[in-house]
Amino acid sequence: MKLKKLLISICAVLWMQPLAASTERIVTADGSLTEIVYLLGAENKLAGVDTTSNFPEEASKLPQIGYKRAISVEGVLSLTPDLLLVTEDSGPPKSLNQLKQTGLDIKTFSSAPNLEAVKEKIIGVAETLGKQEEGEALWQKVKRKVEASKAKSKTITQPVKVMFVLSMSEKSPIVAGHNTHAESIIKMAGGINAVEGLQGYKPISPEAVALANPDVILMMARREHSTPAEELFSKPGFMLTNAAANQHLISMDGMYLLGFGPRIGDAIEELSQRLYPQQITAQK
Repeated sequence: MKLKKLLISICAVLWMQPLAASTERIVTADGSLTEIVYLLGAENKLAGVDTTSNFPEEASKLPQIGYKRAISVEGVLSLTPDLLLVTEDSGPPKSLNQLKQTGLDIKTFSSAPNLEAVKEKIIGVAETLGKQEEGEALWQKVKRKVEASKAKSKTITQPVKVMFVLSMSEKSPIVAGHNTHAESIIKMAGGINAVEGLQGYKPISPEAVALANPDVILMMARREHSTPAEELFSKPGFMLTNAAANQHLISMDGMYLLGFGPRIGDAIEELSQRLYPQQITAQK
């Protein structure tokens, strides 16, 4: 009789505990979170993703909920998820509040432009999925790759000035200032942010571009954010830079470069190689 009561009590406790492993349908609103889910071997739980989830390629074939900063409430709810994974810059807040009011479980992770945010996302998603050991192993692998890539970039003796251009317009280009993912990745790759005195992503004048005089222009490869070198270096301000003299424009996939996900070590290494092709290649 006592054994029966004990078993009933244990079952009652277990029934009341939320088990991460029981989550069957997950929607992600950030490409880096989607990558982590795949690397943890839980892609079978993904019911939908946002438009920044383009890696691995099969992720882009899943149902989409819109851009991570413009999440569709109807799109999310139509997928009947148990859990929504977002970062601090996902939104808009109104949509997230509406989703919370439906009772949907939402987990939010850091979007800070540093390696601690990468660790938080990997370990946090792993804990949510009940894959703590796999998460720790993944983080250690990512950490080793980042340390190796940064060690190479630290040997650079003459760092170049890099200007990250988020987008071009008829009036003013929008560039990356301080406290941005672009500035962080540039520094980790051994470069210097050519833009000083600005916080975040801000428009600057052609005169300011010329005065900053970057050695390299860095852009995302996406069509709406990319400009061919011939066109870019014919624009006011840009035509007067060292970058124009050397036709040095680097275009890279936006999520790979700025997503601060599990491929960040590879992104650092590739950017460093493209900034310093002769020096980094000589180290191999």
